[in-house]
Amino acid sequence: MNRCSAANIPARYQFGVVDIDAAKVQNWVGGTNKPEAALQILNQGGIAARGLSSAGRFATVRLEHVWVNAYVNWMPSRGNRNATATQHLNPNDQLNAWVPLDASFKQYSYSAGMDLKSAVPLDAAALLSAAQEGATVNAAEGWVQNLNQTAIQSQLSDYQARLKSYIDNTPTGPTSTVGDVIGKQIIPQQAQPLLAGTLPNTVVLQAAELAAIPSALQHKFTYKLYASDTDKANDNPLLAFTEKTSRLVGKRLTLSYVPATTADADLIASYLPKPHADGSPILPSELPTSLPGYLIRLKAQINLDGQVVAQASQAVQMGTDLYSTGGFTQLYDPSQWDLTSEESNVAGQATAIGISAGGISANQLNALKDRLNTVKTKLEAQDVTGLTGEQVSGDLLTATIWSWFAASESHNRLSQNQAQMIEHPGLSYGLFHAVANPVYSWGVIRKVTFPGVNMDIGHVRNLTWSKDHDEKSWVAYNRMRGQYMSALEGAVPERFFNDPAQCNPVGTTTPVAGLPDCPQGISAVKAMALAAQAGQKIFTITREVYANNPGIVSTHLSAHSASTRDRVQQALDVGYEVSIHEAPISQDGWTGAGFTMIDPSAGAGGYLIEGGSNGGFLKWWENNGTYLGLAVTAVSWTAAFATLATIGPITIVVLALLSIFVSIMNMMIIDLQSIENGCPSTMSSFGRAVEFCSLVISFFGKYGVAFGSLLSFLTGGAIGSAVGACRR
Repeated sequence: MNRCSAANIPARYQFGVVDIDAAKVQNWVGGTNKPEAALQILNQGGIAARGLSSAGRFATVRLEHVWVNAYVNWMPSRGNRNATATQHLNPNDQLNAWVPLDASFKQYSYSAGMDLKSAVPLDAAALLSAAQEGATVNAAEGWVQNLNQTAIQSQLSDYQARLKSYIDNTPTGPTSTVGDVIGKQIIPQQAQPLLAGTLPNTVVLQAAELAAIPSALQHKFTYKLYASDTDKANDNPLLAFTEKTSRLVGKRLTLSYVPATTADADLIASYLPKPHADGSPILPSELPTSLPGYLIRLKAQINLDGQVVAQASQAVQMGTDLYSTGGFTQLYDPSQWDLTSEESNVAGQATAIGISAGGISANQLNALKDRLNTVKTKLEAQDVTGLTGEQVSGDLLTATIWSWFAASESHNRLSQNQAQMIEHPGLSYGLFHAVANPVYSWGVIRKVTFPGVNMDIGHVRNLTWSKDHDEKSWVAYNRMRGQYMSALEGAVPERFFNDPAQCNPVGTTTPVAGLPDCPQGISAVKAMALAAQAGQKIFTITREVYANNPGIVSTHLSAHSASTRDRVQQALDVGYEVSIHEAPISQDGWTGAGFTMIDPSAGAGGYLIEGGSNGGFLKWWENNGTYLGLAVTAVSWTAAFATLATIGPITIVVLALLSIFVSIMNMMIIDLQSIENGCPSTMSSFGRAVEFCSLVISFFGKYGVAFGSLLSFLTGGAIGSAVGACRR
């Protein structure tokens, strides 16, 4: 439609119903082995469709569809020639015609890739035996303790070596491309000399013909912020924002807080260091590590590419815990909402709201990387003209949350063929906070510190189903994908916010003497892995275990906080399966629990850390990084009351961070392009074997599923290596 408009060709949307051969639908949605699976994918996507039988077999799919009618020069060229060099229509109206065009319907060419699961089978019994050497397993109470990590690592290393050997000995050998291994989905190019004049499928019904898609049929995103749980229950928001999803894709969407008054802005500025009389640079160590939250009042606002699109009328005290809901209209009915609640918002944080509508593209990341490079160049030149605080802090945080979605979608592409699954990204969003942490005295916020970053991704919606229409495979795949996405919630911030010049990254094979270890990102599965390494019991409380041990939360998990115990109890009471470690852990300044709550009928659920976030936490790296939280959040505060020039000392820290972000963005973009285009990859960079290993393990019964998430972490940073290999 847009291309017709750009070429000055009149065009309209045609709504209707079509019949498509079932085999063609199977090809169209991703290459299912059964037509019922194709129908499942269509229905998940909100498309009204049903199967029609012929001679006792599923032969045709009838579905609602939209195509384009274009008014073109029809006679005698059938669209092959324009009437003039600049005019698509013939001046003689009788020679023009409205012609149906359907660019959305495609038939792909598929290559199967390598069947690694069959060619290099995993000895599940040997793996289980190795894991249990010296371990304690209590099936009745649902826990394991002291899994043999060395033996597990040995089994994984052996399996990875066998994968490499197999791939090296295939016809494509060590030069195998990503496409050779995982398979390819190719759109055959067709350059028809004449327009057909009809659709490729049977039209059953033609309904409305419209010049534009009605607003009521366009999907929307909404986000609301509340001062209390009561206000949320009564839908009395501090701030509300709703916009068409199409207007948000690829744009920076941030939630920030600005001083409520000039007095509040002046108070914040008074805590920043003043220029030195001798002109020497201000050191990051001179920045404050906290601010007096009880003296500062802030107003929340949502910004879209730097423009304020929603602002709270009421101010709140810095450090106040806030509540929120967000989500999209339902795919099957744009008048209904699919909403998710969060409890990770705190007044004073800088937050990126990352939206993935059908996926994150390499072009989208590339545009963001270019913006970061531009900011870096200007700051190096001490030129802050045209820069705003929201732009700098927003792009830094947006880069991280978009990269999480990109890494998750890369894993999707690498995994689904081996698992005989189809997965298409739906409408998802997540939050990435530069954390503001209130410190209370006698119930009053005394000060606010900035300990790290928090990723909270609780709204992930994908269209997923088994190619064989096998529900059990779908459940197992959802478990595996959920575990991996949880792992990324700790691993992605590690890559962005840990500076190799300041500390040794997690899993590095070449540590620099004298540097401390970088902080580790905490996610639900990472917390359980760390607890397992510390010798804690790791519980997997199934419905059966809970039925036999109804008091298990109070008797075996009493060391956890009341809020964590309440969440676990509520999940068990509704029939969910809960995995959790025995007691809180402490890692790099963070203390708490990581746990999962999974619906056993779907394999999907929540992967939470202490406080209710669906995500991960990373403490700022030491020394200069200690002040990074203040830098990122304070820069965002300047949007309404000042320019970056007034907080020059903070830009020193931000500039250092930009260098890290640009390099990481490059790796993410290269990876996406490699997978999207099947670019060559040497076996030394084909560390993705770890992902295949985890995938294959997850399909070997309940023990494979139970150990799947822990195995990569128990190898001592394997997930970091896997993410790194996925990006190279």
